[in-house]
Amino acid sequence: MDTYPVHPAPPPASRREELAHAWTTHTTSSAYIPRAVVEIEELLLELVDQLLAALAPDGEPEATGAEVGARLVREGFIDPTALRATIDSLTTGLLGDIEHTPDTELARRTVAMLGALSTGYAEGLRSYTLTQQEQVKQALFNAMVRTEHNLRATENRFREVFTSSAVGIAITDLDGMVVESNPALSGILACPPGQLAGRQLPEFFLSDDEMPAAGGTPGDVRNGYRRVLAGEAERVREHRRLRKENGETAWAFLAISLLHDGAGDPAYFVTMVQDTSELQLLQDRLSHQLLYDALTGLPNRQHFASKLESTLGQAEPGGTVTLCFVNLDGFAGINNSLGHQFGDRLLRTVAGRLEAAVEGEKALLARIGPDEFAVLIEDSPTTPIIDDIVGRINAELAEAEYIDERGVGVGASIGALRCGVAEMSPVELFRAADTALRKAKASGRRQWAGFHAQEDGPDRERDALAAEVPAAWENGQLTVVYEPVVRLADERTIAARPVLSWDRGDGGTIGHGDCVQLAERTGMSVQLGPMVLRDVCGRLPELRAALGDDSGPLLRIELSRLQSGDGDLVRAVHRAIKETGAPAELLEIGLDIAAVLDDYGDARDNLEVLADVGVATALYGFQGGPRELDLVSDTRVRTVTLGVDGAGAAGRETASAVLREETERLVRAVVAGGRECSVLDVRTEAEARWWANAGVTSVQGSMFGPPVPAGNLAALAEMSRPVSAG
Repeated sequence: MDTYPVHPAPPPASRREELAHAWTTHTTSSAYIPRAVVEIEELLLELVDQLLAALAPDGEPEATGAEVGARLVREGFIDPTALRATIDSLTTGLLGDIEHTPDTELARRTVAMLGALSTGYAEGLRSYTLTQQEQVKQALFNAMVRTEHNLRATENRFREVFTSSAVGIAITDLDGMVVESNPALSGILACPPGQLAGRQLPEFFLSDDEMPAAGGTPGDVRNGYRRVLAGEAERVREHRRLRKENGETAWAFLAISLLHDGAGDPAYFVTMVQDTSELQLLQDRLSHQLLYDALTGLPNRQHFASKLESTLGQAEPGGTVTLCFVNLDGFAGINNSLGHQFGDRLLRTVAGRLEAAVEGEKALLARIGPDEFAVLIEDSPTTPIIDDIVGRINAELAEAEYIDERGVGVGASIGALRCGVAEMSPVELFRAADTALRKAKASGRRQWAGFHAQEDGPDRERDALAAEVPAAWENGQLTVVYEPVVRLADERTIAARPVLSWDRGDGGTIGHGDCVQLAERTGMSVQLGPMVLRDVCGRLPELRAALGDDSGPLLRIELSRLQSGDGDLVRAVHRAIKETGAPAELLEIGLDIAAVLDDYGDARDNLEVLADVGVATALYGFQGGPRELDLVSDTRVRTVTLGVDGAGAAGRETASAVLREETERLVRAVVAGGRECSVLDVRTEAEARWWANAGVTSVQGSMFGPPVPAGNLAALAEMSRPVSAG
């Protein structure tokens, strides 16, 4: 039974309250917030609700994160440790199980939301800094205006704002020398109070980096002062690195503006400094989580795609690259049997072994899926051929890994190709490696395959057609038509076999076999099955009128491999019968015999339960092997339909005498066991005559005419052909 990941439901009330309480406790224990604890918890509970709502599929995590970050500043969470406490609490509450959740989309949205929260908080602090600056400037201006009236009161007011501000403030002359500074700036620069006066403030800021990291402003900080003094900008805001008095470096956001004297001439610079080091560290950590796999430390799919593009763009003309996609075989079974903790440790081991396999090469590794890795090598004259690279990878992975005294080995399917850097775009190269990997997996486990451009064209065309199947069904191009099932004993049409037909207009018509293969290619056959069931069951009254119902089931429905193993098959049959009122005994559901023998999905259970509810069952693709014969004898199947190739080809003129003799013996054994034996794709009357002599009960094929549309089911009764026993 296929399963599909869904987004988890929002946490219960107790969970959201626990998250808000943990947030409150962590924040109030590490930072000073000028509010009562009860008020803080009520506010944070409201914000938790906003964040959880934003994680829903229709939510906007980044916009909500930015809004919440800005609101924290407005609510007074401006202590330097408040944001760290916030991120730590939310990371634990929202991402605590990230290594075990199958919902990688939810994890990505959560990390993006936390990054946006940090950004919103930073923008809020910047606004707060500017507000503080405006307040100081206003206080300075008011102090000068009211000096004659109340100099002492004005000076006290200014001094209180200046001294108690959480933002560092420096008043410097026009040459940059500090005239006065507040305690906050002394703390930021790790310089004892009173020792900043007379020093050059620009000397604390690093100006030697051409392009400083983390979005810093390049060039000399004095350029900002010159721009303000020249009137090019009213104020300058910059993100810069500074070197503290103790030699440590930090990140700071500074705002530069001018103070004018009574005549309106520039007199002093006011520089406000906000220490953003903690915020920068948090943003760096969140950026790393967005670009790297948390479990293995390797680049993730998004980062790898970016690196692939830059590698191709920067490579030497005429150079080549090698790209390998490595998919671990049977990894889901290891997770299910030994636990996810065991599987996680094995993934870390695989990452290390892949690095060892390409040691000495200029290579980039990435984890691009739950159990899939990518290896990109910039080829050099000493880079081995692809066969040797694949051999190295397999050799590294072949050695058992011992975890808790359990020795576990893991194999891999590998898609690999080598091409010139100008031959393919990054997207094409990525797709080519994925195509090669799919080809390798189709060949069995522990296989590898390359990419061949000449084979890729037809594959891409089939992939494109497969992607169109849902729309073709919806717009009526893909329809169900009906082939007659003819009983050889009395040359009478006894049932109809629904088959698919895709009218492509100018592109011709695609027959049933190709339609099924296309639907299987994307898994669409599982969704298509219930829709076809409802359609054909609704035709039973017309079939009964045309054929009567004294000879058994009137509809013989053949299922594909995916449909046979579908865990919802029985429910879909029940629903079709209930909605259309079709009698169960008039339906025969045929399952793919290989799916039943392989115990694929719920195929074996489906075969038994369908018989329990009164639906006749059949097995398609029968070849007569020992396991197949045992299956027929152990189940209640009504009909056995021979495979089109192999035993089903024995009636053709080209069939060997041995094949004919063994097939005839097989048919008689099936019929003697009380089962009806049927054959598909009978093309000539000679074939039909041979099958009649061999003991086959019923046949279908082109010799009876083309399939009829649903609106002409009455024509089925006239489509049998006289078959004389030879």
